[in-house]
Amino acid sequence: MATRPDHCLTTDAQTTLPALFAQRVARTPDAPAYRFYAPKSERWIEMNWRDTARRVAAWQAILTSAGVQPHDRVAIMLRNSPEWLCVDQAILSLGAVTVGLLCTDTPGNNAALIDDSGARVLVAVKQDWVTRILQQSDGPALERILVFSDTGEGGDRRQRNARVLLDRHADVAMQPGVAEADALASLVYASGTSTRPRASMVSHRNFVWCAQATADALPTPEHDHAVSYLPLAHGYERVVDAYRAMITGATITFTRKPRFLNLTLMRTRATSLVAAPRTYELFYLELHRRLARRPRLLRQLVAFTIRLGNAVFEYQQGRARRRLLFLLWPLLQAGMARYFLRPLCGELEYAGCAGAALPRPVARTLIGLGLPVFQGYGLTEAGPMVSCNRLDDNDPNSVGRELDGVETRVDADGELLVRSPGVMAGYWQDEAATAQVIDAAGWLHTGDKASRLDKEHLYLTGRIKEVIAMATGNKALPEPLEGALRGDTLVDNVIVVGEARPELAAVVSCAPELLGPVMHRMGLSIDVAADLASVELEKFYIKRFKGLLAQFPAHAQIRHVAVTTAAWTRDNGLLDDAGCVKRRAVARHYAHDIARLFGQRADNEKTDASQNTNLG
Repeated sequence: MATRPDHCLTTDAQTTLPALFAQRVARTPDAPAYRFYAPKSERWIEMNWRDTARRVAAWQAILTSAGVQPHDRVAIMLRNSPEWLCVDQAILSLGAVTVGLLCTDTPGNNAALIDDSGARVLVAVKQDWVTRILQQSDGPALERILVFSDTGEGGDRRQRNARVLLDRHADVAMQPGVAEADALASLVYASGTSTRPRASMVSHRNFVWCAQATADALPTPEHDHAVSYLPLAHGYERVVDAYRAMITGATITFTRKPRFLNLTLMRTRATSLVAAPRTYELFYLELHRRLARRPRLLRQLVAFTIRLGNAVFEYQQGRARRRLLFLLWPLLQAGMARYFLRPLCGELEYAGCAGAALPRPVARTLIGLGLPVFQGYGLTEAGPMVSCNRLDDNDPNSVGRELDGVETRVDADGELLVRSPGVMAGYWQDEAATAQVIDAAGWLHTGDKASRLDKEHLYLTGRIKEVIAMATGNKALPEPLEGALRGDTLVDNVIVVGEARPELAAVVSCAPELLGPVMHRMGLSIDVAADLASVELEKFYIKRFKGLLAQFPAHAQIRHVAVTTAAWTRDNGLLDDAGCVKRRAVARHYAHDIARLFGQRADNEKTDASQNTNLG
């Protein structure tokens, strides 16, 4: 267990999230809790824990007046912000259930989640977002819609202006929470691996145990300062940053938009960041872009620094012998490493990575420049954390050791099974699906294939079922997407790809007699390879696919398309004996085209690290 400062809290099996929040407010009321940038006033605003309690109290009053009762579901569609967490705490303190919605998701998918959860109240940041959702579904269970908007009450009788209500209840006192430890705290919808919404039922006990176990595993500096970057709608961000911060007393800074992440890290002197692999890949690419403009000798010196930094890291982990060259490391770290790393990562003391495997060159570069990177593993159904690397026991090729209290085993098929106090109660209103993943002995069947190259660390090597783990941390099932795309008359066969990529792409086969006339009308020739790879044809397909995939989440939309007129057959090895597409064979056959679609990105060398960690 990592050494923790005296102001850290300790939880037990009966601790609820509202009780944990109240303990934090009582322990350090004047300590900074949240920081965020206000663009209108062009300044950073800081809230201490006492300020946060006042805001939670206002939301308690607002939700109570809206008729929220224990077990009711309340949907939150806000950007990452102190407001999100204050609404969350108010919901939980009333014994109600939080339903997180992604602001970047499609209106149709968010409408489906509201309907599936039976949410009675929706808290949203923008009027037009609500309007587009209600165009998809009227939300039959919705009784109140609270919107941060300056456009009045809107056209829906259920809508109220959240800002007005917050001012009205600014001076009320916070009420104690009424929830019990085993009560349902949140319906956490996974990141879109099926067309039917499926939510994990996560209790207060699940969340608190997982936050405590994570706090025990990760470093806790005296002045812990985390940047909230992953969506709070996912359980992972809530546990690893928000709820853990209530235990450790950390300050959380919210980055306004993804493009401001580097600026936020620079200006706030944050000590930790948890993000999906794509974030660190962008750090890596930006570093190489900057180095490309520097003299060759300087590039060679940076490369030497990275190699030496990795050698020092291996020695510190007990996996290598001390070398005389290590005497140069303090000088190179203070000079070269920090000079190139600080503009990207600020003063970070460590970085956490989950959602998919971090490419080995990216991990080696960051570690070689002195930034410890911890890969971890989890899935929504597990609450969500299962394992992570530690500061003094960090194998970048693994997803670390299990958290204290987590049991794991590998069955005869190589599937990883997990049992812990964090495992969900089951899927919302889906007993059949629950029985498929949680057996009678309480083991959660993760769907991930695991191996152990040593007795201590966990290595994930693939999936039992086809799932695309994207670099953003989202997941997508290729089969439903491909099934929808095959409904297009200009698609004979198709595969969807995007493993460890930020977006999804499709490789499409279409008979020349069908595609030829279409391309002719576009002024293109089917006999010219450049025309088949043209931007015009790609955009044509993307537009057609948009309608076919309207019911899928935003991250599961096709953003790139490669087109071929070559037939996929059993003879050329692209179809199996049953006539089904052999996805991996097609992906290998068209590897060059797929690489062209995605353009420049960090080399994704395969490792034994998880290919399918779920951010929850």
